[in-house]
Amino acid sequence: MDTRPIHSSDQLIARAIAIAEEGRRKTVAVAGAQDIDVIGAASQAEADRFLDSILVGDEDKIRQLATEHEIDIKRLTVVHESDPIEAAHRAARLVSEGKAQAIMKGFLPTSALLKVVLDRQYSLRGENTLSHCAVLDIPGYHKLLNFTDGGMVVKPSVEQKLQILENAVLVGRALGLSPVRVAVSAATDRPSNRIPHTLSDVNDLIPEAMKRLEDVVIQGPLSLDLACSRVAAKKCRAGGDVVGDADIYLVDSIEECNIIAKSLIQFAEAVFAGVIVGARVPVSLVSRTDTIKNKKASLALACVIADYYAQHKVWES
Repeated sequence: MDTRPIHSSDQLIARAIAIAEEGRRKTVAVAGAQDIDVIGAASQAEADRFLDSILVGDEDKIRQLATEHEIDIKRLTVVHESDPIEAAHRAARLVSEGKAQAIMKGFLPTSALLKVVLDRQYSLRGENTLSHCAVLDIPGYHKLLNFTDGGMVVKPSVEQKLQILENAVLVGRALGLSPVRVAVSAATDRPSNRIPHTLSDVNDLIPEAMKRLEDVVIQGPLSLDLACSRVAAKKCRAGGDVVGDADIYLVDSIEECNIIAKSLIQFAEAVFAGVIVGARVPVSLVSRTDTIKNKKASLALACVIADYYAQHKVWES
């Protein structure tokens, strides 16, 4: 098994293919699969031989969409369930029964899907709050950068930020990173009374993270340029083991993360791989604005994380 660090979206997709070729091909259960974007992503992943899909949804609509858009779904399993919420329950049940190792959001609200994922009857709850990781392959940066959380927790408390960080570090370990380098975000590189979260980050978050997490280097506050650019760090006379080399950029609000990530995707053409973590299986989301490469990368990330969970028995205790 290849354990080299994954530093690009191409390497991420290649690792998912290698996992499948080693006999550990994953299956994703798609909840509410009557959505052209997820049908296309699932079909492409199957064509690339790294993922099988079970499309749970309105079968007539699924087949109609596939025909209209000339998407081959002959190798995909279709399970009819016209009601989107019931489709989510069927998908969660498939995972809880070991018939799938990841869940993908289709034509239903994210909140509705996650409510089902957290339903105790499926035993998919993890210990932490759910959070979103936007793993970006950014032109000009030498490796993947994980921005979190831009999709779930609006304004995290210190404890929630710790759990978000733990989730992101787990993704980093699935990517083969050692150590995992974490930059705690701010608009400045010094704690300031004018930016209250910088004080709690330095006094509470970072010390507690260093106690809880092994093989992690954490530094903050750090602005984005100092976290990612050694040139900027040199000009600002900033030092430390994370500056210019961050793997994770831990933000203080959902708006901050969402704006940064979407700006990089929109204007820098960063490749985006997104996943919700914190449950016992990764939850993959793709959107209409995603490129084919982004959709493939997101599904590949879910496969790599699911394989890490299985190989390292993460949820066995």
